[in-house]
Amino acid sequence: MAIYGDFEYHAFSDIIKVLQRHTGVLFMRTALAGRSAELHLQQGTLNALFIDGFPVSEALRVRDTIRSLVSSASGEYTFEAGPVSTALHLPLAELIRDVISTADIAETQLPHPETRFEWQVHGAPAQIPDPLRDSWDAVGPLLRQGGSATDLASALRISVQEARITLYRLRAAGLISPTRAAGLFQTPDITVPSPPNPADGVGLADPRVAYGRPTPPPPPEQVGPVRRLLNALRRLTGGPA
Repeated sequence: MAIYGDFEYHAFSDIIKVLQRHTGVLFMRTALAGRSAELHLQQGTLNALFIDGFPVSEALRVRDTIRSLVSSASGEYTFEAGPVSTALHLPLAELIRDVISTADIAETQLPHPETRFEWQVHGAPAQIPDPLRDSWDAVGPLLRQGGSATDLASALRISVQEARITLYRLRAAGLISPTRAAGLFQTPDITVPSPPNPADGVGLADPRVAYGRPTPPPPPEQVGPVRRLLNALRRLTGGPA
């Protein structure tokens, strides 16, 4: 059995529904922005994926490729029934539903490509939700010391958008959190001048400063009643006070 068509008239997800009960190879010559994609299908299961003839086995790259096909597959496609390679075993309909559901995430909810994330707790989490297991296995080691969506995209050869969605999902599950800027709220040290050392030949210290604290002014001189009377007489007679 052979099926031919063009994505101009058929959506990728609709083609997969038609092929749900068939086994064979779906070949798309220019579906990925000019690159070819080859899906080996066995009754609704994705058994292998090739891009430009090279196998893809990493879970995030597979998800990223399916996301691209769902959103923007273009060009002609052919399906030939027959034997298939077996490198993966992924339920394709479920994978398509997953990428469609994450497509509804508002752009403002996704992290900035340069925002860095790190593990929420020290040490690997004890429990990883099953839907996130593959994502954590790929991303977790890279976030031990912190990393951004741009870093993940480069290291894992996925799109920045796929990396942002992955970080969003891991953060929502409480597995990672944004990296805090080190030292952002540190209080600056207070410099206290040291008393001079006479051996250094610097001279005497300022008498107003002792170990960094100002010396309080001396109390005003106490004047007795006799002294006040004499001062008043001198002022009357024009004498010095």
